Amino acid sequence: MLENDMESKRHQKLLEHYKAVLGEEPAFSLKLKKNVLPNDMKPITTLVFKPTDELPFWKLCTIGASDYMMPERDIGWGSKANPRNEYMMLISLEVEVDESKAEWLFLNSLLWSTVEYAFNKKEAITVSDTIDMGIKGKYCGTVLLLPEALKTPKIVKYHYTKHKYISIFQVMPVTRELLSKKLKTMESIGSWSISIRTTMTTSSCHLSHMPRCEAVA
Repeated sequence: MLENDMESKRHQKLLEHYKAVLGEEPAFSLKLKKNVLPNDMKPITTLVFKPTDELPFWKLCTIGASDYMMPERDIGWGSKANPRNEYMMLISLEVEVDESKAEWLFLNSLLWSTVEYAFNKKEAITVSDTIDMGIKGKYCGTVLLLPEALKTPKIVKYHYTKHKYISIFQVMPVTRELLSKKLKTMESIGSWSISIRTTMTTSSCHLSHMPRCEAVA
């Protein structure tokens, strides 16, 4: 019960963090149902923030991904990846995002599948990681970025205690062409600083059956 109370408080503070940085209340939310999640994985909620004059695109922000504490991962130079992440996706104004519309749900399913990947594989994911979900269609997976389009570094870290924080990364859909270019670039420079992580099974979000739409880079 105490753990649930702590998570509830962390979720509420995370919501306040999103509202403070984005300058608005979420328009609505969408929750990934427990019965389609992997065993023992806790529910994930997407908060949907409308476009504004300052930030003229849709913002999809997760709450609940950070309930899973990822295992330790060395990222070089004596540093470790942060064990708790949340994620956001930025979507073009041209896409109609509404509770009654289905077109945007494919992108949201990519967001949720990124969360599921870390849980299913029991590994930490961090900025610059690319996840190849092995799906057909326009997008084959996602890449984690710093959300530079928000024009503020405040969004990237949310401190839930003095010394512990949640990392918030932008999830951007990637095409097979883009993924292939990344692999060729990495091979030519001999660098594996950009990690390609793969999963050949589609998630419980049924990605291959969802409609396609456009995200903001």
